[in-house]
Formats: sequence, C-alpha cells, structure tokens
Amino acid sequence: MKKWQYQQQIAIGCLGLFVLLAVSVMRQASWLLQVDQKLVDAINVSGLSQHVRILAWLTSIGSPAVTGGVVILLILFLWRIHQVWWAGLLTVALAGGDGLLIVLKMVIARQRPGNPVIADSGFSFPSGHVFSTMLVACMVVTLLWHWLGKNWITGGITVLIGLGVIAVLLSRLGLRAHYPSDTIGSLLLASGWWAQLLAIFQRLIRQSTISMES
Repeated sequence: MKKWQYQQQIAIGCLGLFVLLAVSVMRQASWLLQVDQKLVDAINVSGLSQHVRILAWLTSIGSPAVTGGVVILLILFLWRIHQVWWAGLLTVALAGGDGLLIVLKMVIARQRPGNPVIADSGFSFPSGHVFSTMLVACMVVTLLWHWLGKNWITGGITVLIGLGVIAVLLSRLGLRAHYPSDTIGSLLLASGWWAQLLAIFQRLIRQSTISMES
C-alpha cells in the first residue's frame, strides 16, 4: 500500500466517524447525551475544575491564536529552507482548517454547557482549542518523522506532544467549556483533515517526481 493510500484510509475513517458524531449531536441522540453526562459527572467528581489557574493556562496555550502563530512560524521556517511544498501544505491546512471549523460550528450550532467555570463565547461543537492543538500536533509529528525517521527521540517527542494535546483537552472539559463529545469530535476532525491533505500532498509529490523522471 502506498503512503498516500494509507493516509486516505485514515482520513476516511476519521472523517466518517466525525460525521456520525456530528449527526448525533444535531439530532441530540439519547445515547450521546447519556455518554456525555456520565463523563461530565466523572470529571466533576474528580475535582479537575478546582485547578482553575492551571486549566486557564493550558487552555490559553491551546487557543487558535497561539497555535496559529506556531504554524505561521513553521511555515516561515519551511519557506526559509526552501521546503515550498511543505510550507504550502501547512498554509492550506491552517487556513482551510480554520474555515472548516467556523462553518461546522455555525451549521451544528450546539450550545455550550450551562455552568462554565470561565465564561466563553461561540458554539460548542467541535472544540476550536482541541482542533487547533491536534492539528499542530499532527503537523509537527509528521515533520519530525519525515526528517528524523523512526527512533527513540522522535518517539519520545511524539509521546510528549500527545500528552500536550490531552492536557488541552482536559483543560477545556475542566473549565466546563465543552461537552466530552465536542473534544472527541475535534480530535477526529483534525486528524481526518490533516490525513486527507497529506494524502493529496503525497500523491502530488509522487506525480511530480514521475513527471520529472519521464
């Protein structure tokens, strides 16, 4: 199986699950409401919401403004070292992802939980903070594995990045800014969006290489 075909399968799987979840949210499916409520109850019992300063700090790190700034720095760096294809991919992923997120929020129009620790605006599904954090994580991990290969260093960094995504996710739940399904939807959407773009990117690179050789 070619790399782009593998990424395409991941995209189809993640985006397919996201669509099912989004439809369930729009229809207010009873099973989803029950799962969300059980998870919310578990979070409340855990006392996570008591650590407001830490949660607020984590959620600020995962904000679209901060993560977007990180991606812009990556794009400039890639452009500087003449990695134009990669710079273009990240630009499309960032701009298109933000646009996609805004449209989905407006279409689904899910209201946020009624008892937030810190007041927040906008619709709830999917979570913008988790989406943007997960998207940046996918970008960085992909670049690391592409240039440094498979070794204990890239593996360790990948684990740390994954823990960072989980920390931002938990901060949004701890501040009661989202339902659990909002954050799961964001993980699926960001993963599927990046995998789809990566599949297109890899196929274009392959076709360009074949054309240059012929």
